[in-house]
Amino acid sequence: MDDNCKVISVINMKGGVGKTTLTKELGYFMSDKKEKKILFIDLDPQSNLTQSFFLNFGLRHSEDLNDQANDTQITEASIQNLFDASVIKDLSLDKVIQSFKTLSGGSFDLIPGTLSTIFLERSSNASNMEKSIYNFIDTHELRKVYDYIFIDCPPTYSVYTVAALLPSDFYLVPVEPGIYSVLGIQMLEKVVSAIKEPNAVFFKEKPLKNLGVVFTRYKDESSYLVDMIIETKKLKEMDIYFFNEHFLNSKKLIDRPKYFISDHDDSRLSDSLENIFTEIEERINGL
Repeated sequence: MDDNCKVISVINMKGGVGKTTLTKELGYFMSDKKEKKILFIDLDPQSNLTQSFFLNFGLRHSEDLNDQANDTQITEASIQNLFDASVIKDLSLDKVIQSFKTLSGGSFDLIPGTLSTIFLERSSNASNMEKSIYNFIDTHELRKVYDYIFIDCPPTYSVYTVAALLPSDFYLVPVEPGIYSVLGIQMLEKVVSAIKEPNAVFFKEKPLKNLGVVFTRYKDESSYLVDMIIETKKLKEMDIYFFNEHFLNSKKLIDRPKYFISDHDDSRLSDSLENIFTEIEERINGL
């Protein structure tokens, strides 16, 4: 096992908190500005991470219906091929991993999600699916290839959640400040415990650790809610770490799906990413 590679699941049991946007922007920034070798794994059946990259880089799957102009390149790489594989060591990497170049000459890879994975959980192959990401990373020695592997998780307790956490060293929790945020954090901790206990052998050499909570879509008026969440007695008892830096709210990130912070001159947003990245590395080195 290569200690230099860190596998991080980005997860929250509540949807619509900016999870995928944070995953995309953070990993892209680390590849583009910090020269880190990054692999994204899109395990959310909604596949928003994949759609964002595909839209920006002119790619699509053959079954996608969103390209009426036929001016995009078709890729066969997908998480579906990994889940369908009977023997992972015989599965070629180009059937699973798609490579990209950033505007500044950096590079990163993606295991694309597909909308069809939403039906896979009903298959009788759930047990193999839960171990597939772990086995794929191990069999193809991907920890020797990448500095960071980011897994975008679904906002549900499912076979995909288990598949994400089994290979993970850490999990990062994006939280939009709100009155129900505390419940979401508590629920996530219960889910993580429910996954770790019956799968203890996977975490024997690499105990799964909570990197902490990053507040997303942060605005100046969010400060009251943030303080309320941090001071909640139950979360204090759980010893949850809260990042000092927040992922700032921006209409650009919502209204412009092809927008990448690192490709634009917006010091407010890029400084936010820089500080989150620095804090992540400090947390990893301190845990």
